[in-house]
Amino acid sequence: MIEANHFWFQRLFFNAYIPFILRRDFKSHNITGKFEDRGLPLLLIGNHFSWWDGFFPYALNRKMFKRRLYLMMLEEQLASRRFLRRLGAFSINPGSRTAVDSINYASQILKDKNNLLIIFPQGNIRSQYDNEIVFQKGWFRILKSTAHPVHVLFMANLTDYFSNRKPSLYTYIEDYPETVNFVFEELSSGFSSFFKRCIDQQKQLV
Repeated sequence: MIEANHFWFQRLFFNAYIPFILRRDFKSHNITGKFEDRGLPLLLIGNHFSWWDGFFPYALNRKMFKRRLYLMMLEEQLASRRFLRRLGAFSINPGSRTAVDSINYASQILKDKNNLLIIFPQGNIRSQYDNEIVFQKGWFRILKSTAHPVHVLFMANLTDYFSNRKPSLYTYIEDYPETVNFVFEELSSGFSSFFKRCIDQQKQLV
């Protein structure tokens, strides 16, 4: 597996670059939902629909969480973008022997209350208009092997143009109430319900 290797210089660069490209390519970034810090390691679960997906939570973290960021990526994707490991990206290769190493690595990340781990359990990019969110199961071993409380937060990113030349970005967040004894089916259905509520809210913006 490819491990994260935070580097201060690239962090400074992206602290400036990511807000710049978001302002350049989006009309606005609108955040709906509240975050109340419980003093626990933070696991952010999001929908996976675009090339931008790693940049959205990076900006969100700077605005709201202010944690040390880690992002789980498919190994084939990170291998061609190794500079992202300097920002906290690490790899997983599902179905391989090294997948266990990635799961253990992620579990170690969630032992530190100052860390933020971002995952996209759909595995592959799907259309943002696909209401049926289906999670892969392998990632859930991260939570099953974590013996202490973890703060799970749902995130949904959606875009709309409406009457503007550039799209606006809408980020919805919602707390998942459980902190221990997670059940895959409950967590998965909880995210699906959350995502459908986000779609309903988005329709009201028209």
